[in-house]
Amino acid sequence: MATNNFKPFAIGSGANVTSQADYEALAALATGFQAGKASSAQINKALRQATVMAYVLAQYISDTAAVDVLDNGSPATLLANLKAGLLSSNTGRLLGSAKVFTASGSYTKTPGTRLVRVRVWGAGAGGQGMSAADTSYTSGAAGAYAESYVDVSGVSSSIPVIVGVGGNAVAAGSSAFGGAGGDSSFGSYITCTGGKTNASGTTGGIATGGNIFNVSGQTGQGGRYASSLSSIIGGTGGSAFGAYSALPHSSIPGDTGGYPGGGGAVGCFVSSSTSYASGAGASGRVIIEEYA
Repeated sequence: MATNNFKPFAIGSGANVTSQADYEALAALATGFQAGKASSAQINKALRQATVMAYVLAQYISDTAAVDVLDNGSPATLLANLKAGLLSSNTGRLLGSAKVFTASGSYTKTPGTRLVRVRVWGAGAGGQGMSAADTSYTSGAAGAYAESYVDVSGVSSSIPVIVGVGGNAVAAGSSAFGGAGGDSSFGSYITCTGGKTNASGTTGGIATGGNIFNVSGQTGQGGRYASSLSSIIGGTGGSAFGAYSALPHSSIPGDTGGYPGGGGAVGCFVSSSTSYASGAGASGRVIIEEYA
């Protein structure tokens, strides 16, 4: 049990202290004791009022911050422990602004943090290029999304944060597949894979670790040039949770995936001499909210 050096004075039964009514009527409350003699009962009353409150405050610090409260002439330590105790006892309070990661890094919790709400998006895939008529092509799929409350009260070290990079676009006139979206994660707690575009089709990312949401990324919509209709049917990149990707389009470059985590759209083909690049996938994101 933590130690509290601050002790209340004159609290025993029959203690020699003046009554509350006499104390409140005492002229010395306003002026302080002047030259001459003050009664011991009056002095003891003043000491008891101060020491009881000092004891109560010190015991609150000891109980809430789980530390020794020592009479060693270190007010800075007492103040720091008081702040820690206040944070510890005020549970459920949001601590400041959310920490937003748009690139990989590490998370170090703010002192007093017990719980974090983490939101993670995997990155979107780039759209396939379109290089010929009467052929179907594939837009990029979106990355997955997960949301979770994570208890970090016992965590003392930093937690790695990985933010996936969006898949690359494909140059005009090429039918290559766009790059896969990178995976995003929050330590070992949450992982959201990126979207993919390949010969097997368009595959949305998969989320694991969320205790609020685990949402797979949306697949991309294919696009094609239909010569019989003399028209271009544009594709749409897959949408990630909370991010809306481009609308179907015609005779324009493939749209970039909606941020965060959206897939890039097919690059349109108009003729052998006119075609457009596909859209790149959008990178992921990690957002962390801290609670006492």
